[in-house]
Amino acid sequence: MNRTHRFACSVAIFFVLLCAAPPLPTSAGVNWLPISAEDLALKDNPASPGANAMILYFQSDTDSRQSASDVYVRTKIFTQAGTNEANVEVDYMGKNSNIDGVRGRTIHPDGSIVNFDGKVFEKTIEKSGGTRQLAKTFTLPDVHPGSIIEYKYREQDDSDYYISQSWTISNHLFVRDAHFTIKPDEREYAAMLTYRPYGLPAGAVPVRQANDTWTMDIHNIAALEDEEYMPPKRMIEARVDFFYKQRDDPDKETQEHFWKRKSKAWSDEVDHFVNKKAVLESELAGTVAANDTPEIKLRKIYAQVQKLRNLSMEDSKSQQEQKQEQLKPNANVEDVFKHGYATARQVNYTFVGLARTAGFSAYEVFVAPRHVNFFLPQMMEPSEIGADIVWVHAGTQDYYLDPSAASYPFGMLPWFETATNGIRCSKEGGQVETIPPEPPTEATIVRNAEVEIDSDGEGTAKIQVDFTGQIGAYRRQEMHQEDETGRRKTFGEDIQKWLPAGSTFEVTTIANWDKNDLPVHIEGTAKIPTLGTAAGHRMLVPAAVFQAPQAASFHPEKRLYAIYFNCPYEEIDEVKLHVPTGYKIEAVPEARKIKPGAVGYEISAEQQGGHVVEVKRLLMIDAMIIPAKNYTALRSFFNYVKTDDEAQIVLQNANTAKNN
Repeated sequence: MNRTHRFACSVAIFFVLLCAAPPLPTSAGVNWLPISAEDLALKDNPASPGANAMILYFQSDTDSRQSASDVYVRTKIFTQAGTNEANVEVDYMGKNSNIDGVRGRTIHPDGSIVNFDGKVFEKTIEKSGGTRQLAKTFTLPDVHPGSIIEYKYREQDDSDYYISQSWTISNHLFVRDAHFTIKPDEREYAAMLTYRPYGLPAGAVPVRQANDTWTMDIHNIAALEDEEYMPPKRMIEARVDFFYKQRDDPDKETQEHFWKRKSKAWSDEVDHFVNKKAVLESELAGTVAANDTPEIKLRKIYAQVQKLRNLSMEDSKSQQEQKQEQLKPNANVEDVFKHGYATARQVNYTFVGLARTAGFSAYEVFVAPRHVNFFLPQMMEPSEIGADIVWVHAGTQDYYLDPSAASYPFGMLPWFETATNGIRCSKEGGQVETIPPEPPTEATIVRNAEVEIDSDGEGTAKIQVDFTGQIGAYRRQEMHQEDETGRRKTFGEDIQKWLPAGSTFEVTTIANWDKNDLPVHIEGTAKIPTLGTAAGHRMLVPAAVFQAPQAASFHPEKRLYAIYFNCPYEEIDEVKLHVPTGYKIEAVPEARKIKPGAVGYEISAEQQGGHVVEVKRLLMIDAMIIPAKNYTALRSFFNYVKTDDEAQIVLQNANTAKNN
């Protein structure tokens, strides 16, 4: 049976070589490792005092021939918060893998043992772009501060595939000791298994043993902490990626030669798929007109291929479901048009074929999806560029397009395919391509509100929100499988979070959902119970009704990692505050404006007659990655934003003003 490549991230696993200690009783035939008296008595992590828990050791033994990894994890609990580690969640891809053989137990400081009852549950933890991410979950019993918990399981992949294994060194907890092994598939690949290291501490390297197995021991790994607006974890964690070289791959080649060789192979794959000239000409004749401009032709081709059923946007199906539907594979563009469906990559290949048939230069560009990782050409790792877009030269203009991104209109790439690098494929060989970023004006949230304030300070608002450009397209993609009820719930909850605590928001209208060239338009009504605050004969109302969550995100004084925004964006607000009966406007805050580099903010409040205040606000972020060394300045900026958002509009009781 032919074996094909699949790149799969595995759970980070670790192991420690223990000093001799009398073994504790084992449960039901499971061969647990001994636990020392020192570990039973341990009350804190000496390397990281105050921690809730720490990993005493991890172990991973991978057998590539069996497409399986055996996992062993042992954790010491120090605090009540640390007892949450008893709720274990193991991620896996459901279609070609599974988690089984789960065993576990809890050991108390006095040495008593409570065995896990074996109840394991499955849940879906992510649905995006047709990828169904699953997890097996289980809870270890009777866990308290001072307990040690440990568990084992096997991650079993489809034996028709081999695993490109990743040893992920970093963990959300401090790791005292770790040990990794991987056994190659000696039937075919033993001499060709090799690795690429990312961020390993000095002195930590995989070691090839006499039997071709690779091993690595590593110690005292700092916890990988969570911070808001942090880069993809894959880019800041230490890891080792293993891969198999082809037998005919050169032993030593330059970066340039490597990517040229790969690009030619990928280009041949595209050429083979679209090598149906008569079919493409027939399809094109019904799509474009001879007198169309180059861009109009491209737009029509783009719209035509987006009508295809995109299998990659659907939930993964079981083998039984696939058999029932009897979907046949596509070998080329003729099959695509005959079947009316395609994978995301086949949609883009089909677009390339039609664009070339229309007389344009068109090539696939494989890029790094930067919500997952960045592209480091010097690592010569093809799996880093796991997304693909299309480069087209039509007329006098170059275009970067992704027809497979059904929620995105012509000319707009998903945010994670912008401002990234990749390889443009051609017969002459690949070249590193830099995809330009989008400006902030291509990703805006426009909020309008009419707010009536009563004499008790309660606000009743009619709110309209437009999610434009990148933000609107992403929201469509994110919720493409939800119905109207689900969309109303999600948008309602999101908009409510922008309002002061205790507010409610109900969506009344969602417009333009199926028109990806228009903003997603939301209308609704809000109740804001404490918008105005009484102060003697006056009422104080904050200038900004919509609150900025960024200030809370950047409240900590220190920062470990760079700040990472998905894309440049803008928030544009226009709010009209109607003064309650019996009050008049006494004072409004001064207009403020600040632009320290790549961020900007301005706010103004103006009286309209004697009973309305119009507040206009703009927040602009024209950056994606801000180094951690600049965190203090960014934190100061958002504190400035928060202060000016909370500046008070002063209303005075009209009768009091008259008497004065």
